[in-house]
Amino acid sequence: MSVNSRTVGSERLAWAARRNKSLTVLGIACQSGIPVKFYRTAALVNQLSEAKKTGTLGTFLKKLYKAKILILDEWGYVPYDRTGSQLLFDLLSEIHEQKSIILNTNLEFSRWVNVLYDEQLTAALVGRLMHHCHLLLFPGENNRLRESSVNELYRSIAPENMQEAR
Repeated sequence: MSVNSRTVGSERLAWAARRNKSLTVLGIACQSGIPVKFYRTAALVNQLSEAKKTGTLGTFLKKLYKAKILILDEWGYVPYDRTGSQLLFDLLSEIHEQKSIILNTNLEFSRWVNVLYDEQLTAALVGRLMHHCHLLLFPGENNRLRESSVNELYRSIAPENMQEAR
């Protein structure tokens, strides 16, 4: 699980993947033919909910279960509906200790209840995900903001620059 305070870690991992660095776990898995599924978490939740509505949830889950590694990106960027949260919980509970889960988020665990809406479900899910987990923290400045032209403009008009000009 990677917890990124400002997306700097996921950018580093994406850069490594683009550069085909064989030292990354993902690179090794893909090059070895290990089945990997990647989802933006909100998209997966939507697909789970839609599959339940259309009666195809079992078929969709079978496809997910084939993956040895499930990557969930942008965890908690948008709140999930109650049904979607429950389906996501069910999926992760089912595969926990059987599959590898890579989860990318910038939310502290204490704020997950704001996304999942249920304290008991949230506590149970955090417990499952933390059991036998490797937690990777990527502190640092957000690369996108640091490299943004808007950021340059902001720095040029920031209050400390205005005080220096006086």
